[in-house]
Amino acid sequence: MNFLAHLKLSGDHEKIMLGNFIADHIRGNKIHHFPQEIIDGIMLHRKIDYYTDHHPAFIQTRTRLHKKYHKYAGVIADIFYDHFLARNWDEYSEISLSHFTSYSYGILLRNYTVLPRKTKQLLPFIIMQNWLASYGKFDGLTRAFDMMARRAKNKSNMEFAVNDLRADYELYKSDFERFFPDIAAFCEKELTILFPGEESANSNRIIKTAKIELIIKEREKEKKKLEAAQKKKEEKELAKKAKEKAKKLEKERKNKEKKLRELEKLAEKEKKKKKTKLKKSTSKNKKPKEAKKKPTVQAESKKKTDAKKKEAVVKKKNTTKKASPKSKQIKKATTKAKEKTYSRIKAINEYTDKNLESLKDLSKDYIKRIRTSKYLP
Repeated sequence: MNFLAHLKLSGDHEKIMLGNFIADHIRGNKIHHFPQEIIDGIMLHRKIDYYTDHHPAFIQTRTRLHKKYHKYAGVIADIFYDHFLARNWDEYSEISLSHFTSYSYGILLRNYTVLPRKTKQLLPFIIMQNWLASYGKFDGLTRAFDMMARRAKNKSNMEFAVNDLRADYELYKSDFERFFPDIAAFCEKELTILFPGEESANSNRIIKTAKIELIIKEREKEKKKLEAAQKKKEEKELAKKAKEKAKKLEKERKNKEKKLRELEKLAEKEKKKKKTKLKKSTSKNKKPKEAKKKPTVQAESKKKTDAKKKEAVVKKKNTTKKASPKSKQIKKATTKAKEKTYSRIKAINEYTDKNLESLKDLSKDYIKRIRTSKYLP
């Protein structure tokens, strides 16, 4: 439906304009019955569509519309761009919009017999309602979107598209201004391939030279701005990195100092421990000497008791040493006497079994003797 843009992008070549205009109404490869220039126009239309669908500015426009209009977002974006082209026509063309539209309608009417059936049905409405120029006004856009919404198979919501254009007008305009000079340059290259030479240079030109120069200047300015912004950004990043590096180094230095302080503290603690150990060991060595120098009362009393005990032990040893020969004799005598008594008692017991009465006297006598023995204790 963006007929104005396709006609403008065809340059000043009648057959290319014709092929570019009718291309949406021809499917696949059913183009071989047309003259070669019309075929070239159809192929140029398809190249324009492919280039448009992959341009960053158009993608931005389409994604902004996609949430609400889904598959119809691309069609709405095409008509939006036709609106901006019609609205700002004098910036891009050396001839007026009214002159260009009447010239285009004349080409279509002169080649009416060549047009596909769908184009023939639509052409009277295009000319009567002046679609090519009417897109420049909001009324013409509303009428176009209402008609398209009625013709759509599914619910498209295209009747509300003008409201979205009004809401974000400057955003869509900036997208178009980035897009159109690029597509114009692309089509000029394609046309120079089809129509080479200096004679066709003016016919191949799409945007007027003054506008091209202005666009180049503006783009150079934008480029410089972007470069300056990029440079500033890089400088900021470098400054930020330098600050971060300085902070990191400062942090590392502080950590090192902290570790050194901790190590110094540990060393001091170890020194103190060693000193305390040395003091303890020296105090232990000094204590007995001090005790010799200054003995206490308890120590003196203990010494006296120990001396008394030693004296008692010595006396006992001396007494035992003096009485030792007599005690040995007594022990021997007692042991012999005991052995004798035991043997005699044994003999008496044996004998008493035989003659108890006769041995009573003897036993008494023996008992007396034993009792009166001077060796018994």
